[in-house]
Amino acid sequence: MQPIGILLLLAVVTTGVVLVVRLLRHRRARPAPAGAGRPSTIDVTAELPTFNIIALGAQETGKTVLLASMFHRLSTELREGGFRLVTGLEQAADLTDLYATLRDPGDAWPPGTMIGQTRSFSFDCVGTAGGRDHAVLRFNYLDYAGELVGGGRAASVPVHGRQVSQQDLEQRLDAAHAIFGIIDGRRMVDALRGGRDGQLYLENTIVPMIVLMRRAECPVHFVLTKWDLFDTVGADEDEENDRLELARKELLSYPPIRNLVEQRRRTHKIVRLIPVSAIGRQFATMTEDGHMVKLPHGRLRPVNVELPLCAVLPDLFAQVSAKLDAAVERKIAEESRALSRLSLTETMSAVGRFLARPTGQAVRLAADLAVGRNVFSEQIVGTFLDWIGEPFEAKAREVAQAIDDAHRSADQIRLARQAVLEEFRENMVVLRRQLPASDLTTWGVR
Repeated sequence: MQPIGILLLLAVVTTGVVLVVRLLRHRRARPAPAGAGRPSTIDVTAELPTFNIIALGAQETGKTVLLASMFHRLSTELREGGFRLVTGLEQAADLTDLYATLRDPGDAWPPGTMIGQTRSFSFDCVGTAGGRDHAVLRFNYLDYAGELVGGGRAASVPVHGRQVSQQDLEQRLDAAHAIFGIIDGRRMVDALRGGRDGQLYLENTIVPMIVLMRRAECPVHFVLTKWDLFDTVGADEDEENDRLELARKELLSYPPIRNLVEQRRRTHKIVRLIPVSAIGRQFATMTEDGHMVKLPHGRLRPVNVELPLCAVLPDLFAQVSAKLDAAVERKIAEESRALSRLSLTETMSAVGRFLARPTGQAVRLAADLAVGRNVFSEQIVGTFLDWIGEPFEAKAREVAQAIDDAHRSADQIRLARQAVLEEFRENMVVLRRQLPASDLTTWGVR
C-alpha cells in the first residue's frame, strides 16, 4: 500500500475511534431517567398514578426541615410492612444530607429555601406484597419559594419576576391534588400570646396565601410546624387537641381564612390543620430572644411528619365521593371487583371502557366538580376504583391460582396498593379520633 493510502486509512480509523469515545462519553453523561438509583428489587409499573402536591409557605417557616424529616421517616423508620418512599439518588442524597445536618447537635440548622429557589421532588410510594416491594403511586412535591406568598425578603424580588412566577404557580394550582399551606408554629405561638409579630405574620403572610388557596379546587392542608413549641400554650401537656383548638380559633378569627373554610364547607371540600414537629420535644430549646438552640444530647423524635402526605389520597377521594350518590358508589364497587381479576395491561383498557359508560362518566363529572377539570388521569381513576371497592382479601388472593405471570404480578401490585391505601385510611381515622380540631370543615371522609 502506498504511504498516502496508509495515512488515509490511519486517519479514518482514528476519526472513528474518537467518534466512538465521544458517543460513549455522551451516553454516560446523560441524566439518569426517572426512577434511576432506586433499588432493583422494586417493581415499577409502566405508568404510576401521580399526585401533585404544592407546598406554600414563607421563608423560615420550617418547610425545608419538615421535608427532610418526612423523607427520612418515610424511607427508613416506618414499621415492618408499612409503606415507604424512594426517590432518585441525587434527591435522596440531598435530603439525607439535610437530615444529617438537622440531627447533628453541633451543626447549624439546615439552610431554608432561598429567594427564587422553587424545588421539585418526585417520590415513589412503595408497598409490599408477595415478598417483593412494588411502587404503587407517585407524589410530585413542589416546594414553592417563599416570596410568592409574602413574608421574608420578598420585596427584593423584581416585580416582573414575581409576576412570571405567580402565573406559573396559578397554572400549577389548577393541576394540584393537594395544597400544603405551611404555617410557622413559632409565630403562631406568639400570636396566641398576643404578640404583635405573630399577628402581623398571620395578616401579612397567611392571609395572602388564602387568595391562592381559593383558586384551588383540591383539598387544602394547613401544616402547623414546630408543634413542640405549643406545650406551654394554655393547656395541659396531654391535651393536644385543646392546644390545636386554640390555634384553630386564632386562624378562624381572621375573616379571609374563615371565609375560605366556610366556602369549602358549603361545597364539600376539605380543609385540615395538621400539627407537625420535624424535631420533637427533646431536641432543642428556645432562648429568651426567640432563637431555637439544639441541646447537646437532644433526641430527635419527629411528630406527625408523615400525616400531611397520608392525607392526600383520602381527602382527594372523599371530595369526589361526596359528589356521587350511593347507587353510583355501589356500581363503582362492582366495577372495581371486576377489574381486580385483570392484568395491569387489561386494567388500563378496562378503565378506558369504564369511563365511556354512564357510571364512568358520573365519576369524571364528580371529579371535575370536586377537584377541577383534567386532574383525574386514567391511572388515578384506577386507584379511585380500588379505594371505593372492597379491599382485597389478602389471604384468599395469595392462595388463588393466577392465570399466568402477568395476572399474578397484577395481583401482587394490587395487594401492595391496597395495603398502602388502607394505611392512609387508618392514619386519617387516628388523626380524627385524637385531634378532631384538625378537620376545619368537620365533615367525614371514607
